[in-house]
Amino acid sequence: EGQRNSTKRHDILEMVKKKKKALMDEKKKLDREKKDKESEIGQAQSMAAQRCERVNSRRSAKDLEQHIQNMERRIQQGTRSNVNVEDISRRYHEAKTEYEDIKDSVSRMKSFCKQLEKIIFAQQERYFKFRKEICVRLKYFFVMNLSQRGYTGKLDVDHEKRHLSMQLNVDTSGASTDTHDVRTLSGGERSFSTVCFICSLWNIMESPFRCLDEFDVFMDLYNRRITMNLLMEHASQTPRQRQYILFTPQDMSTFSKKFKNIKILQLAAPERQEANA
Repeated sequence: EGQRNSTKRHDILEMVKKKKKALMDEKKKLDREKKDKESEIGQAQSMAAQRCERVNSRRSAKDLEQHIQNMERRIQQGTRSNVNVEDISRRYHEAKTEYEDIKDSVSRMKSFCKQLEKIIFAQQERYFKFRKEICVRLKYFFVMNLSQRGYTGKLDVDHEKRHLSMQLNVDTSGASTDTHDVRTLSGGERSFSTVCFICSLWNIMESPFRCLDEFDVFMDLYNRRITMNLLMEHASQTPRQRQYILFTPQDMSTFSKKFKNIKILQLAAPERQEANA
């Protein structure tokens, strides 16, 4: 029994050795085939690189072979139909050169657009900063002009909604600090606040001519005197390059004596024909 088992183990070892040798021989064969294939691939890649640059593609080898066969058939058909290969080659190179020029132009245009976006962004930043400074100055001059009459108030400017509102407190006694919308004021108070706002705008703008028409029609004598003093003082503090033109149906003789450099042009009263009874 022991001799039989020993013989069986010996046979198994011999069989394993033969299998191992066969596998080693098969591995060597596969390695040689791998080297041959790698050599063939290297030669094919070298030949392809001499024809054109490598093109990366996600298409399968079968699809590429089918595409090559279709192109070869088209070339054969073109050859049989007496197509001038040199003419096609020339047109191809011309089209390629034009494509490269357009590609270069598009690249430069993209670079220019990026620089332009940076410039526009910088200009917008400067614009928003300038707009903010202008609003601060406008609100300051508005409050200062209102103080000529003893009023207090504020301006609310909403650039997003393009809305401007004026809030005023016309209580000169100081008993109340509440502000009210300008629409709730009297005609004279609204006119005075409007003139204060216009003068504030004049303080922040560079206009050579500044005109007002019938601005004091709804004012009482006191508000009209305050408003005219405000306008005259504003004009007298402005450089000589500015000209103020005020149209009013009211008498201006008293102001010509108080302020210099004022020229009053008074029109004759219009002739009105009474209707026949």
